[in-house]
Amino acid sequence: MEIARFVLGTVLLVVFGALALQLYKGRWLEIIAKPEITKKGTFFPEGTTKAAQRAAWVMVTCFAIVATLMAYEMGKFTGMTLFVQIATVLNNISLLAFCGCLLWTLFAGWKKDNYASRFKTGRLRLFLLLLASCFLMTAVSILFA
Repeated sequence: MEIARFVLGTVLLVVFGALALQLYKGRWLEIIAKPEITKKGTFFPEGTTKAAQRAAWVMVTCFAIVATLMAYEMGKFTGMTLFVQIATVLNNISLLAFCGCLLWTLFAGWKKDNYASRFKTGRLRLFLLLLASCFLMTAVSILFA
Protein backbone atom coordinates (compact mmCIF):
# COMPACT_ATOMS: atom_id res chain seq x y z
CA MET A 1 0.00 0.00 0.00
CA GLU A 2 2.90 2.36 0.69
CA ILE A 3 4.18 1.96 -2.87
CA ALA A 4 0.74 2.78 -4.30
CA ARG A 5 0.55 5.90 -2.12
CA PHE A 6 4.03 6.95 -3.21
CA VAL A 7 3.18 6.48 -6.90
CA LEU A 8 -0.14 8.32 -6.54
CA GLY A 9 1.53 11.13 -4.63
CA THR A 10 4.26 11.49 -7.24
CA VAL A 11 1.72 11.59 -10.08
CA LEU A 12 -0.33 14.22 -8.23
CA LEU A 13 2.77 16.31 -7.56
CA VAL A 14 3.59 16.30 -11.28
CA VAL A 15 0.00 17.16 -12.25
CA PHE A 16 -0.38 19.98 -9.74
CA GLY A 17 3.06 21.35 -10.56
CA ALA A 18 2.33 21.36 -14.30
CA LEU A 19 -1.11 22.93 -13.78
CA ALA A 20 0.30 25.64 -11.53
CA LEU A 21 3.12 26.49 -13.92
CA GLN A 22 1.02 26.52 -17.08
CA LEU A 23 -1.89 28.45 -15.57
CA TYR A 24 0.42 31.06 -14.07
CA LYS A 25 2.14 31.59 -17.42
CA GLY A 26 -1.23 32.06 -19.13
CA ARG A 27 -1.27 28.78 -21.00
CA TRP A 28 -3.95 26.10 -20.74
CA LEU A 29 -6.60 28.79 -20.23
CA GLU A 30 -9.14 26.42 -21.79
CA ILE A 31 -9.23 24.68 -18.42
CA ILE A 32 -10.79 27.66 -16.66
CA ALA A 33 -12.62 29.57 -19.40
CA LYS A 34 -14.38 28.85 -22.65
CA PRO A 35 -12.68 30.66 -25.53
CA GLU A 36 -14.69 33.00 -27.72
CA ILE A 37 -14.17 32.22 -31.39
CA THR A 38 -14.57 35.18 -33.73
CA LYS A 39 -13.54 35.95 -37.28
CA LYS A 40 -10.42 37.69 -35.97
CA GLY A 41 -9.32 34.73 -33.85
CA THR A 42 -9.84 33.01 -30.56
CA PHE A 43 -10.09 35.17 -27.47
CA PHE A 44 -10.69 34.51 -23.80
CA PRO A 45 -13.02 36.64 -21.65
CA GLU A 46 -11.59 39.63 -19.85
CA GLY A 47 -9.91 38.75 -16.57
CA THR A 48 -9.17 35.14 -17.53
CA THR A 49 -5.42 35.56 -17.15
CA LYS A 50 -5.76 36.98 -13.62
CA ALA A 51 -8.19 34.22 -12.69
CA ALA A 52 -5.73 31.68 -14.08
CA GLN A 53 -2.96 33.10 -11.90
CA ARG A 54 -5.18 32.88 -8.84
CA ALA A 55 -6.10 29.30 -9.79
CA ALA A 56 -2.38 28.56 -10.13
CA TRP A 57 -1.92 29.50 -6.49
CA VAL A 58 -4.65 27.02 -5.58
CA MET A 59 -2.67 24.36 -7.46
CA VAL A 60 0.49 25.37 -5.57
CA THR A 61 -1.30 24.80 -2.27
CA CYS A 62 -2.58 21.44 -3.57
CA PHE A 63 1.03 20.58 -4.37
CA ALA A 64 2.04 21.55 -0.82
CA ILE A 65 -0.72 19.42 0.70
CA VAL A 66 0.30 16.34 -1.25
CA ALA A 67 4.00 16.93 -0.52
CA THR A 68 3.40 17.25 3.21
CA LEU A 69 1.17 14.18 3.23
CA MET A 70 3.93 12.22 1.51
CA ALA A 71 6.45 13.55 4.04
CA TYR A 72 4.11 12.48 6.83
CA GLU A 73 3.91 8.97 5.35
CA MET A 74 7.69 8.77 5.02
CA GLY A 75 8.09 9.90 8.61
CA LYS A 76 5.65 7.23 9.80
CA PHE A 77 7.39 4.61 7.68
CA THR A 78 10.84 5.44 9.07
CA GLY A 79 9.66 6.02 12.64
CA MET A 80 10.93 9.61 12.91
CA THR A 81 8.39 11.25 15.21
CA LEU A 82 9.83 14.75 14.91
CA PHE A 83 9.59 14.55 11.11
CA VAL A 84 5.96 13.37 11.43
CA GLN A 85 5.10 16.27 13.73
CA ILE A 86 6.72 18.85 11.46
CA ALA A 87 4.94 17.38 8.43
CA THR A 88 1.62 17.52 10.31
CA VAL A 89 2.08 21.18 11.20
CA LEU A 90 3.09 22.06 7.64
CA ASN A 91 0.14 20.08 6.29
CA ASN A 92 -2.27 22.03 8.50
CA ILE A 93 -0.73 25.31 7.34
CA SER A 94 -1.02 24.27 3.71
CA LEU A 95 -4.66 23.26 4.24
CA LEU A 96 -5.40 26.72 5.62
CA ALA A 97 -3.57 28.27 2.67
CA PHE A 98 -5.62 26.08 0.32
CA CYS A 99 -8.87 27.33 1.84
CA GLY A 100 -7.68 30.93 1.66
CA CYS A 101 -6.53 30.66 -1.96
CA LEU A 102 -9.74 28.90 -2.90
CA LEU A 103 -11.87 31.72 -1.47
CA TRP A 104 -9.56 34.33 -3.01
CA THR A 105 -9.89 32.72 -6.43
CA LEU A 106 -13.66 32.44 -6.17
CA PHE A 107 -14.39 35.97 -5.00
CA ALA A 108 -11.53 38.24 -6.10
CA GLY A 109 -11.67 40.44 -9.14
CA TRP A 110 -15.42 40.43 -9.65
CA LYS A 111 -16.38 43.66 -7.94
CA LYS A 112 -18.40 44.87 -10.91
CA ASP A 113 -20.42 41.64 -11.13
CA ASN A 114 -23.30 40.83 -8.88
CA TYR A 115 -23.35 37.54 -7.01
CA ALA A 116 -25.94 35.95 -9.31
CA SER A 117 -23.80 36.31 -12.44
CA ARG A 118 -20.56 35.00 -10.96
CA PHE A 119 -21.15 31.33 -11.67
CA LYS A 120 -22.80 31.48 -15.06
CA THR A 121 -21.42 29.42 -17.94
CA GLY A 122 -18.45 31.72 -18.50
CA ARG A 123 -17.05 30.92 -15.09
CA LEU A 124 -18.28 27.35 -14.86
CA ARG A 125 -14.95 25.82 -15.89
CA LEU A 126 -13.06 27.69 -13.17
CA PHE A 127 -15.66 26.63 -10.64
CA LEU A 128 -15.40 22.98 -11.79
CA LEU A 129 -11.59 23.08 -11.55
CA LEU A 130 -11.78 24.37 -7.99
CA LEU A 131 -14.48 21.86 -7.09
CA ALA A 132 -12.37 19.03 -8.53
CA SER A 133 -9.37 20.19 -6.51
CA CYS A 134 -11.49 20.15 -3.33
CA PHE A 135 -12.75 16.66 -4.13
CA LEU A 136 -9.24 15.42 -4.94
CA MET A 137 -7.74 16.90 -1.77
CA THR A 138 -10.47 15.24 0.29
CA ALA A 139 -9.88 11.88 -1.41
CA VAL A 140 -6.11 12.13 -0.98
CA SER A 141 -6.47 13.11 2.67
CA ILE A 142 -8.67 10.08 3.29
CA LEU A 143 -6.28 7.80 1.42
CA PHE A 144 -3.22 9.02 3.32
CA ALA A 145 -4.96 9.00 6.71
